Amino acid sequence: MTISSLAHVVKDLIPDLTEFYAQYKSIEPFLKQKTPAPERENLQTIEDRKKLDGLYECILCACCSTSCPSYWWNSDQYLGPAVLMQAYRWMIDSRDQFGPERRQALQNPFSLYRCHTIMNCTKTCPKGLNPGLAIAEIKKAMALE
Repeated sequence: MTISSLAHVVKDLIPDLTEFYAQYKSIEPFLKQKTPAPERENLQTIEDRKKLDGLYECILCACCSTSCPSYWWNSDQYLGPAVLMQAYRWMIDSRDQFGPERRQALQNPFSLYRCHTIMNCTKTCPKGLNPGLAIAEIKKAMALE
């Protein structure tokens, strides 16, 4: 019998988040626009701003991703709850103009669709956020395209 550490643990409680942050970078977590940026401010309505509540508060601690069985077994291809929640945050930002391209980047068998709605992600989030809901919203938006 072999005893080994949890996935993504280097030693004791030192996690290796190299892959996690590379995946985060891959979703391009910043505002992207096709038109020139406004001269002063890029405003949005109060209603549009409220859509981001429960998404931008993520501190990228990776608790949700490391509690996800799909991420344990497919972390090289499945983006995981934290990264997907951040992808959704940029997809629904009224100021971002790359929503279709962002969804297209997730259109493969692993990036998004390894989520089996177990919801460990939501149970373990120290901020009380709901990555499972964000993932479901991405899937719904992609189904409507």
